[in-house]
Amino acid sequence: MGTGTDRIKVLLIEDDGDSRELLAEILEVDFDVRTAGDGLAGLAAFEEEHPDVIVTDESLPGICGTVLAQRVKERYPEARVILVSGFAQVEGSEHCDVVLRKPIDVDRLSAAVESLGEAARH
Repeated sequence: MGTGTDRIKVLLIEDDGDSRELLAEILEVDFDVRTAGDGLAGLAAFEEEHPDVIVTDESLPGICGTVLAQRVKERYPEARVILVSGFAQVEGSEHCDVVLRKPIDVDRLSAAVESLGEAARH
């Protein structure tokens, strides 16, 4: 275990408070986590924090996850995005690095954050 500075930085964007808290708790075991409750707050947090990996729900108030991913990638192509969706096929998901179906398998989510976080740094 290293110090807090070398942990992968994750931005979790989820408008459902319960889901957001639950996922943040799980991810905080291994990663440095920030959260946002909607797409626009998520973009603002991204600008501020420059996380390695964004985990975003597709259906958000303001702007949806895929649009958020597209905007992030246009400016910072090295950032990695995990999209969480209730649907298998998501329009615009080509802007995301990984798409996970709901209900979320937290082991798969952590593994995806881990591998994308490493990739974002190299």
